[in-house]
Amino acid sequence: MRGIRPKQYARMGEFYLEEAVLDVLLEARYKEKCIGAAEISRRSGIYRDRGKADVMNDAIVTGLLVKLHEQDRVERCTQEGSGLGGWELTDKEFRSRCDDVV
Repeated sequence: MRGIRPKQYARMGEFYLEEAVLDVLLEARYKEKCIGAAEISRRSGIYRDRGKADVMNDAIVTGLLVKLHEQDRVERCTQEGSGLGGWELTDKEFRSRCDDVV
C-alpha cells in the first residue's frame, strides 16, 4: 500500500492537537496562568460537547492533558477565584516556548 496510513494520520493529528493545547496554555501563562480543560477546549476550538451519548465534556482535551502530564509538559494547578482544578505549562515547557509568543 502507498501513502499515509491511518495510524500515521492519527499520530500527526494528535501532535497538532497537543500543540493547540500547549499554545493555549502558553497564552494563559501570561494572563491567568491556570485554566481548566473546558476553557482550553473553547480557546482551541477542539470539540467539547457531550453528544447524543451524553458522555464526558472536553474528553479530547482531558486525554491530551493526561498524556502531556505524563511527559512532564503540563502540571495540575488551582484556578484563581474559583478554586477549581486546572492546568498550566511546566516551567521547563514554558522556557522552551516563551519565545513563540508574538
